[in-house]
Amino acid sequence: MNRDSLHELFEKIQTGIVIIDPVTHTILDINPNALSLKGQSKEEVIGKVCHQFICPAEKGKCPITDLGQVIDNTERILIAKDGTRIPILKTATTAVVGGKDVIIESFIDIRDHKKAEDRKYALIGYIDETVMRIREPLNLVQKDLTDIAQRIDAPSSSPDLLKAELQVEVNRLKQIVENLFDIQRAVAEEREDIPESYKAFIKRQ
Repeated sequence: MNRDSLHELFEKIQTGIVIIDPVTHTILDINPNALSLKGQSKEEVIGKVCHQFICPAEKGKCPITDLGQVIDNTERILIAKDGTRIPILKTATTAVVGGKDVIIESFIDIRDHKKAEDRKYALIGYIDETVMRIREPLNLVQKDLTDIAQRIDAPSSSPDLLKAELQVEVNRLKQIVENLFDIQRAVAEEREDIPESYKAFIKRQ
């Protein structure tokens, strides 16, 4: 691959790429994808020191040159122009470009992935909470129905009392069913593969 082809790849690849001087830690070059994430022009970035400009590492604590770390598809933070800390998946390596030692950092924006992950954990927590809410009522219903079954043929049993006790259990089961519908609605709202018409039907229940 010739130099022009490499430059075209550098400009068009859908991954942020930054080339950094390993001695001065100044930014030598940056591709359009990385600039888009940063929210800045190339003129605003080239020549700037990467500390607190691209990554939040302190001066003298560069993970590559100072700490000797290997960054390979590692979750890191990119600092945007407005100070927003963007979660990224980054790979950094040393290389020789045009006879000069450089650090090449490549990264992808994982904000959507993080949001999806947060929603998943929130939903799991919600389901766990709901299961806990219905477990105790179900155990109670089971215990009470067993007790009613044992007393139903007893001579001293009052039909009216048994009916009242059974109605209590019916009401408890209604609440349990409503809790299960809550779970179903929550799942329907989160899953993108469920048709919108079915989501609407679930929400109306």
